[in-house]
Amino acid sequence: MPSSVQTVTLDEALAIALDHLKAGRLEEGEALYSRILDADPGNAEALHRLGFIAARNGDAGRALDLLTRSVERVPDADALFNLGTLHHRALRTEEAVATYRRAVAERPDFPDAEYHLSEALQGAGRLDEALEVLGVLLGRHPHFPAGWRQRGDIEAELGRPGAAVHHYEMALALNPGDALSQARLAEQDAAYRARRAAMDARLADGRHDLRDTTVMIPFRADSEDRKRNLRWIVAFLLKHADTTILIGEDKDGPSDVPDALGPGLASRCRHLHLRGNDTPFTHKAHLINRMAEAAETPIVALHDTDIVVDPVQYVLARDAARRGDGMVFPYNGLFFWIMGREVLRFGHTLSAAPLAGVALRFPLMHRNSPGGGAFFDRDLLLASGGYNEAFLSWGYEDDEIAERFRGLGLRVDRVPGPLYHLEHARPENSSDQNPFFEANRLELERIRNAGPDRLRADIAAGRLKRPLLSSRDLP
Repeated sequence: MPSSVQTVTLDEALAIALDHLKAGRLEEGEALYSRILDADPGNAEALHRLGFIAARNGDAGRALDLLTRSVERVPDADALFNLGTLHHRALRTEEAVATYRRAVAERPDFPDAEYHLSEALQGAGRLDEALEVLGVLLGRHPHFPAGWRQRGDIEAELGRPGAAVHHYEMALALNPGDALSQARLAEQDAAYRARRAAMDARLADGRHDLRDTTVMIPFRADSEDRKRNLRWIVAFLLKHADTTILIGEDKDGPSDVPDALGPGLASRCRHLHLRGNDTPFTHKAHLINRMAEAAETPIVALHDTDIVVDPVQYVLARDAARRGDGMVFPYNGLFFWIMGREVLRFGHTLSAAPLAGVALRFPLMHRNSPGGGAFFDRDLLLASGGYNEAFLSWGYEDDEIAERFRGLGLRVDRVPGPLYHLEHARPENSSDQNPFFEANRLELERIRNAGPDRLRADIAAGRLKRPLLSSRDLP
């Protein structure tokens, strides 16, 4: 490049290179930007545009290097946006969030960056922040259809199909050809109608008819919080559903259930007490299988002591489990950890609605959790091996049964709406500090790597069964 370009026509060369880029002449643009960098190695715009071209050409490593160098020199909003997009596509979600925020700080009215920021925040589980960003975006740009669609996506995740339908309709009013909004509108409209049908089918006393379901609650009184949560969860279930509740314990000595529930609630539940486990660690998988065998209904539902979902979600999960071809989680994977005053408030209201109103204030522990509870056709669960009794104490037993059902070619489904987990103390039995945690992880990996024939052989040979845990099994 002549030296005059360095001192006199550099701006003109940048303008010509940008014209090439806008016209789709990437090769010509790349060549000219490269010559500009030869003359001015730190030119931020040339670094930015070459990074953009590298990303378009699929060279993500070179694009990341060039864009990072560009924004280090000049924090240009467009360059930051393109760098954020690169992080986003590579699933470096927190880096994407930080970079999009820098872009918006440089250009506060930047709809595309705000929209992508909301997507990244949603991906990181920071739904409250995503909604805040969308509120600002749509307040300034109410005719931005992708923003309305994104708002609908978040409302759908939160189990609010009516609100989701409204926002998808807004997106389609602005962009009738948006196929994503069309598909998601249909999905959420169906979800809304299913919820409405479940509500309309309630019994005369206002409860949901789950008389074909046994709700199985494995219980170990390893803290006062557990006893409190059991009492509230049983009262919640009986308030909202006509169902059978079976509480299971696996411990030596007297039962802790009467003390936890009190005589009124205890008399309305069935109870299975397995003696012989003289350790402080529960054998949850073994206990669940004995509970399933003792159940007298066609549908069984595992329900942890500390979880709450909207009662309609129980009905939707039961209806799906009736197909008899898999397992169904009574929530969509979102697992909110509810703490402090709101736990006590739940004990007073015995309602999921207040938890839905405050959930975004609390940590989202998982986006795709396999824990908390699941609905099964009872015969299918038992024929598929039940829960894997090689799992002792806490850790991975819920992951394993979902992996095994998939490995057997069975369905693993979810219903819309989140799960709320009531906080509790976590002694050794309820944490990854228990002595069986690593062995549980290894068994999960074994199941993941086993093909369907091996899984069926294990089930037929009874290799997923074992005697109840006792002190003889302690390391």
